[in-house]
Amino acid sequence: MNTTPDPGAQAERTRLAWRRTVLSGTACALLLFRLAFERGLDDVGALALALALLCWLALLLVAQRRIRAMDRQDPVAVARTIAAVTFSCVLTGLLGVLLILW
Repeated sequence: MNTTPDPGAQAERTRLAWRRTVLSGTACALLLFRLAFERGLDDVGALALALALLCWLALLLVAQRRIRAMDRQDPVAVARTIAAVTFSCVLTGLLGVLLILW
């Protein structure tokens, strides 16, 4: 019985995790769009939607770049990626709160 781990399995799991992150970000952005249009799209709602779209695009671009760059082992790039994704997720959440409270 072969007990050595498959070296490609970890990279594949990481790629799938990035894809799941983008999928959840897409779901959040769609929920923000729905909320904004249900409440009536005013100036604040339009601004929040524009920022939500920018956050989603940033998340998509960062994830795609990270998936393509997984072969490089650059810890600085990983730290920047994590910071960008964290910022995008927090900003999307704050925009959702803004739309609910406004």
